[in-house]
Amino acid sequence: MSVRRRSSRLQVLNADGVLRVWQDVVGHRTETGEYLVISHQAGVKGERLTVYLASDTQQSIPVRVLDSQPVVVDGSVRHQLRLSPLEETTWATRDSDLEAE
Repeated sequence: MSVRRRSSRLQVLNADGVLRVWQDVVGHRTETGEYLVISHQAGVKGERLTVYLASDTQQSIPVRVLDSQPVVVDGSVRHQLRLSPLEETTWATRDSDLEAE
């Protein structure tokens, strides 16, 4: 006898919330104050994201995706995202490189 379920196991009704999907990106801040990062996933123009710097301060930076372009890195397709901070933040990194989640 089969033990498969025939009905849905999940139902969401009238739900508001935030979905957090963590992914590592590598990039840097440009002279104009934008961030250029390389990601495994494409961004959607206008999408709001939060960047967490890999540092002791656990600082978060709210950003908006300005552009997303496919690029080839070490023979694999990645996506270069151009991000604009939504509010001015100040932080320092070594050699202007950053690594974030």
